Amino acid sequence: MPQLHLTAQNVNPLSLERAGQVLYRDTKLVGFGLRVGTKSVAYFVEKRVLGRTVRHTIGLRGQITADQARKLASMKLGEMTGGVDPNLTKKEAVATRQTEAAHKAQAAQYTVMALCDWYIKHQIALGKQSASDAASIFAKHIGSTSFAGMPAREFTAIHATSLIRTVIEQGHPRTAAKLRAYLRAAYALAQGAEINPQAPASLVLFGIETNPVASTSAIKNSMTERKTTLNEEELSEVMRLLAARREATYDDALSAFELSIHLGGQRLAQVLRLQFDDVDLAARTVVLFDPKGRRATPRRHTLPLTDSAFNLIQHILSHRRADWLFGDKTARTTPDTLARKGAALLTIAQENILKRNDGKGLDRPKIEARDLRRTAETMLASMGIGKDIRAQLLSHGLGGVQDRHYDQHDYLIVKQNALVAWERRLLELIDGKIESSNVKRMKRA
Repeated sequence: MPQLHLTAQNVNPLSLERAGQVLYRDTKLVGFGLRVGTKSVAYFVEKRVLGRTVRHTIGLRGQITADQARKLASMKLGEMTGGVDPNLTKKEAVATRQTEAAHKAQAAQYTVMALCDWYIKHQIALGKQSASDAASIFAKHIGSTSFAGMPAREFTAIHATSLIRTVIEQGHPRTAAKLRAYLRAAYALAQGAEINPQAPASLVLFGIETNPVASTSAIKNSMTERKTTLNEEELSEVMRLLAARREATYDDALSAFELSIHLGGQRLAQVLRLQFDDVDLAARTVVLFDPKGRRATPRRHTLPLTDSAFNLIQHILSHRRADWLFGDKTARTTPDTLARKGAALLTIAQENILKRNDGKGLDRPKIEARDLRRTAETMLASMGIGKDIRAQLLSHGLGGVQDRHYDQHDYLIVKQNALVAWERRLLELIDGKIESSNVKRMKRA
């Protein structure tokens, strides 16, 4: 192997080889050398490390000078004397960079918004009616922020607080409270995925170890309790308008609205989910599915049909265009559509009453579709229908251990009696009888 004092004066004039390579040893620094090949000229160091000869490239001619190469060679040779293999160190560094790049790529895939999307799909699969609300809130208050693309595992309590505070400062404390609740639930599911064998593998890949939202402060006074109910004159006008609209033209949303009233004030979203198989004309019943609460599967809520409800169901079935009762083959009628059309009809009802009463009643609050359920329960109570029967009829307050696991009675008879009394009252209102004539109020003990 030829020797050469590796200086700029001696190295720069060297030409590339036509074939193979030539190795030059430095005449001054043992272990320092130069490799001249067909495409490049490179400086290297060579020394035995832990019983084996190791050769390591330290730079190319043109990228570093001969003096820089000599200094690097001296440093590398010193490390090799101490047992360090620079080739292994380089491989480890490359492997580390590759691992870091893989982690970054994975983190970029499993973002905060991706976790929100997974949570929404999970809620839809469980039949939770809150899924659409969560999707809307996530899209509006997370999707448009810088937090959306942040790796979910890097999202902290400080980030969550900043996100929620922004919504509060926009004047929406109730929405902020819901955002906190939905986001906390999403992280809670992901946090337990690693030790939950039923959790999908994709959820485990988010790598969530703690729930950052759980440590944020709850939002006080975020719930404004609505207590508005329709008076008898308003409900009477609403029932007459619904009947008139039904005679004039069929409307899915208003039909669902009317059916929910005839069924004693059932939740509108649950009525909208009715399918053909949920109706038993022979038994004169319909079955709603109540997913509210922490139920793994929705609760079956069977309701007997009064004559008025039965006739309305037959009318709805005659206009059915899909497996579900409300909507066409492409999509169901949505709660938003029902709320919009219901609100328009309720506005007309109040306007009609004001005209008849020469403007008296302007102090009445504006009524909304969601007020019908509260109105029905209030009126049922005033008719002497007990709290326990109302709970069975309206499917609420049934989350206790006794109701979930032990009391499996269907309460069809008591529901039937309550709905028959409710039907009589509705018919009276439609006929303009504002004061009840045939329903006796029961004295409370």
